[in-house]
Amino acid sequence: MSFRKVLAICLIFTPILFFGYLFQKYAINIPHWDDLAVRNTIADYLKTDSFIEKIRILFSQHNEHRIVLTRIFALLIYATQGFLDLKTLMIFGNLSLVGLLFIFYKNLQRSYTGPLALVPVAFLIFNIGLYENVFWGMASVQNFWVILLASACFYLLVHSFGKPNNVFFYLALLLSFTGTFTSSNGILIPLIGIGILAFQRRNRELIVWSVAVASFLFLYFFDYHKVPDTNLKADFSDKSLLVKGLFAVLGNAVDVSFIAPSRHLDISMATGVIITILAAMFAYQVLFKRYDLSQRNNDLFLLACLAFLVITCVGIVVGRIAYGIEVLLTSKYKINSVLILVICYIILLRSVPEWRQKNMITFAIILSILFNGFTYLADLPSVRYLRHERITDQFKIQHSDKEMPTQGIYAKLQRPEQTFYDALMPVLLGKQDSVKAPVNIQENETGFIISYANNNSSLDISSADAGQYTLLRSSENIYMFPDRIVTPNALRIKDYLNFGFLVKNQLKVNSFVSEFTKFYVRSGRYQLGFIRQENNQSHVTWTNQSIDIKTVQKEKPKQNW
Repeated sequence: MSFRKVLAICLIFTPILFFGYLFQKYAINIPHWDDLAVRNTIADYLKTDSFIEKIRILFSQHNEHRIVLTRIFALLIYATQGFLDLKTLMIFGNLSLVGLLFIFYKNLQRSYTGPLALVPVAFLIFNIGLYENVFWGMASVQNFWVILLASACFYLLVHSFGKPNNVFFYLALLLSFTGTFTSSNGILIPLIGIGILAFQRRNRELIVWSVAVASFLFLYFFDYHKVPDTNLKADFSDKSLLVKGLFAVLGNAVDVSFIAPSRHLDISMATGVIITILAAMFAYQVLFKRYDLSQRNNDLFLLACLAFLVITCVGIVVGRIAYGIEVLLTSKYKINSVLILVICYIILLRSVPEWRQKNMITFAIILSILFNGFTYLADLPSVRYLRHERITDQFKIQHSDKEMPTQGIYAKLQRPEQTFYDALMPVLLGKQDSVKAPVNIQENETGFIISYANNNSSLDISSADAGQYTLLRSSENIYMFPDRIVTPNALRIKDYLNFGFLVKNQLKVNSFVSEFTKFYVRSGRYQLGFIRQENNQSHVTWTNQSIDIKTVQKEKPKQNW
């Protein structure tokens, strides 16, 4: 094996290993939002003996989606582990990223490009900026797998052109069906498939595919219920806002909020404009440049993937713009932009002469490594906070609301995860001396912001749960909320690019800030306290300050699940 191949393999596996290490450290088996809906439908599935009813439950709506694949994975986990392990569900979801890497490898291989060409793809795909989906069981399957199924379907369908048998064609049809019932944007897969077959002038197969697609769509919309209306309605009269939103989603992978929050939207939109121009030029070349169909299979595959991702971004803008353009820049939608960057890289690579490809690959490797490393610095605080949120969510279910299932099928599915607070409950519920502490309390219409000054100190964040947590305790109830770490420098990256953090995991702290709403806290007078978690040790402090809370009633959103 040549040195270049060994180097390429080492570089390709480097981001995967780092990604896996961070996942193993911070992922936790605690349900988040729609995970509970998955749990509920699995419970309904297990409780019925009717085969027809089981099928109906598997294919039932979840908002506008049919999440059959997520439910099948959840059932497999329950059958093998005896409970619904959401961390395993996340692993299933994240494995789809490996599948995407393999498909792009096969695509690059067909153009006889060296193995180093795949390195930028690996560093782009396996970045921690995707954390919202990565650490969310239901969303990782739905949002990642639908893209893998779409890409695999397009690859098989495009490259089944001219094959003596129809194995690739029918496999593509199966993947199209599966993708349709994985997420709502999965219905694009069979429709784009029609475009591929029409473009390749495969009339006989087009008829078969069209009949199958009609049946897919009939099943998808059979007994389909409109998603319950929300209080927010999108204003489609502002066309400029919609265009800005689309450019922002397309360019969301380039996230500068860590170093320049005020420029994040502008940079993302600028990136989106560049991507749009490149995509339009590429589509023109593929669709209208006259040369033999068999010579442009690779390009047609890339164009199909690009169409799927861009149309998905359009759907995101239309469906979410009512919540504000900033919502479009969240991590949950970033996978689409990242993969569009991957496709743009491959397009540019193929557009340059062979003698320049090595230089371009080298340049792309450097940029992708910098991009990947930057996401770890920028998004590690969010990854840590996400885990802490999950822990305090479970605390609320267990000890605040006392709603943790203890018997029946729900108790079998949802087992409480062991956490650091288990050993602290006698201290948290018992009497303890109060102390004066540097706490600032701000109340607004919907909640409170609690800040705890901790100037010129440092925190060892080696353990996943290290940090500070805010406690509220009354004579009847107790609550715990995660704190965000505020570092001393206005430019946060300075606090992360230093020897103490990079080598010793010591993070400088200026203050801890916790924010919570009145929606989730029962009315009462609450004593304020804190848990400092560091080096796998816990220190509980109850202050001499208290706050009066009057619960704000929140209208429960209408759901179809």
